[in-house]
Amino acid sequence: MIGIAPTVAPTNSLIGGNARLYYGTDPRFCFGPEISSFPYQKTADQFEERLFEANLNAHYLFELAHRFELYPLTGINYTVETGRSTVDPEDEEEHTATGINYGAGLHYSFGRVLVFGEFKSVIGELSDEFFTFGTVILPKKPGAASHHKK
Repeated sequence: MIGIAPTVAPTNSLIGGNARLYYGTDPRFCFGPEISSFPYQKTADQFEERLFEANLNAHYLFELAHRFELYPLTGINYTVETGRSTVDPEDEEEHTATGINYGAGLHYSFGRVLVFGEFKSVIGELSDEFFTFGTVILPKKPGAASHHKK
């Protein structure tokens, strides 16, 4: 499954993009990597910040109604946070950290397209929260990496 989505980090008011590639081992469990990138954005007077995070997450799906599923998620996180002065862009500071992800999401199936909304929190030195809303495309081949019941 391949997905793309806009994502928001409300703590610092950052808006970015998310890409994910998940593999379904059965109709209820899937896992895979995802990345989120937030370009430089003003977060305070004369200061801007950018953020990059890479995650390896797992989801377990619970069917709530036909085509509508809830999933808790957990995984590991790597974050790079860079801040700089808007007055002197050469004055840049970068922090990296690892952490643990937890959260939950909902998705609705339109055939091979899943529309989802997700909340994720990162626990670690660079803790943060993220809201992501997007789409995932399921593969054409029946039974291959699909976690959607037909």
